[in-house]
Amino acid sequence: MKRYVGLFGVIVATAGLAVIGTLGGAYLADRTATRQPDSTAAATGSTGRPSTGSGNADPGRSASSDPSASSGPSASPSKPQPTPRTYRLDRPIYEQASLNVTLVSAETSGGKLRLNIRYRNDSRVAWPVSCPTADVDLVSSHLTLSDGRTVRPERTWCATTRAGQSFSIGPGEQIDSWAVYPVAPEAASSFELTWYDFPTLDVRLG
Repeated sequence: MKRYVGLFGVIVATAGLAVIGTLGGAYLADRTATRQPDSTAAATGSTGRPSTGSGNADPGRSASSDPSASSGPSASPSKPQPTPRTYRLDRPIYEQASLNVTLVSAETSGGKLRLNIRYRNDSRVAWPVSCPTADVDLVSSHLTLSDGRTVRPERTWCATTRAGQSFSIGPGEQIDSWAVYPVAPEAASSFELTWYDFPTLDVRLG
């Protein structure tokens, strides 16, 4: 049975996957699916728009991460924002046949959480991958918070820069992906990350 996995549809040499070159291939999400956002995601009040990705300028990132940014006159003083923090994690999400997906770090700022994820190809052959369409991508991963809430991303690298595209990661190359969620877990808090069809990862900040 075909299994859809990882950002840009992870290509792995496992039984049941279609063969592409010397590696098996599957999209990271079913591009023909008609998935709908969870109602719990709507409860977050997210109205974010995609912005440019890791390694490029991310307007949404800078605007949301500046606690001093003002959106205009207010009838009452704004609530002080927690100090932005970066957590180095280096947690493996997937490792097989020299193909690696790693949760590198997490950043909390402006009431949002950004997860930085690296895809690295240490094999001798190219790694064919693909992104689903933007609407599918934005419902293909989520966080499960300690109180049981499910939160979908409001911006992702795939939806922003490669929506609906197929490409490849060359031998020895890597691609840095990211996703921004409209929630900012506190230091020492835990949550679960479901990154497409990879195994769920337990994450603790700090």
